[in-house]
Amino acid sequence: MELNLDLANASPILTIDYTAIELWLVGCGGTGSWLAPSIVRLGRVLSSKGKTVKLYFVDPDHVEEANVLRQCFCDAEIGLNKAKTLALRYAIAWKVEVGAIAQPFDPAWVVPSYNTLALVTGCVDNAKARQSIAQVLENNNHQLVPHTWYLDCGNSRRSGQVLLGSQLSTKPDDYQLNTLGCFRLPAPTVQQPDLLVPQPEEIEDNTLSCEQLALLNSQSLSINQRVAAEAFDYLLQLTTGKLRRFATYFDLESGSGRSLYTTQISVIQSISQPSS
Repeated sequence: MELNLDLANASPILTIDYTAIELWLVGCGGTGSWLAPSIVRLGRVLSSKGKTVKLYFVDPDHVEEANVLRQCFCDAEIGLNKAKTLALRYAIAWKVEVGAIAQPFDPAWVVPSYNTLALVTGCVDNAKARQSIAQVLENNNHQLVPHTWYLDCGNSRRSGQVLLGSQLSTKPDDYQLNTLGCFRLPAPTVQQPDLLVPQPEEIEDNTLSCEQLALLNSQSLSINQRVAAEAFDYLLQLTTGKLRRFATYFDLESGSGRSLYTTQISVIQSISQPSS
């Protein structure tokens, strides 16, 4: 078996030298509800280090009875908006201000200033929402070092992935690493274009029965927490300049996992062919 030295040879992912940071959580359901407390904790840690921190939770949906077991909600919260519920809960717990937006995400909301780093974490389950989130990376089109990063979280019944990127370009020359580290990475939707392909259950005139829809949407009780844990570590390592991977895939059934590390070869390959 050939030894993989990618991690040893990987460059750190570098962000702007920011004094302010915006942490956006888009989607407060399966994965987002478990990730929410970690994002608020991260915000408080960064605030204690002198950073100006703004936190935003975005989700138009309300808590349903079916959400209570798999998502991080309780019976008393049924009928309440997910973003507002989580924002209130963790703002009280951690004594920080958390903005809650009970609307579909609008990329126009994310316009970081020259000294601000914006990290947008998507925990959505449909192609239309991912397309909207990916548009925030247009902010980086005319910047040498990106101010906006998109972390996408996705999963099926027993497997999941976390993908990080900053650029919508598919040109390899736009992703040249230098001696300091890695400043730009392909967007999650560039790494895995099928994220933008609507699934059968997303199509309005689908002919799937209720039983078929239930099977498609059935998920392990543990998968969302696993995705949230991976995503939180990405955010933590990225904000401290220690992150050296940009895609992680895992499977609960087999207990296996693999990551793509920030080497020149891996970054270029992630553009030319979707990872799976």
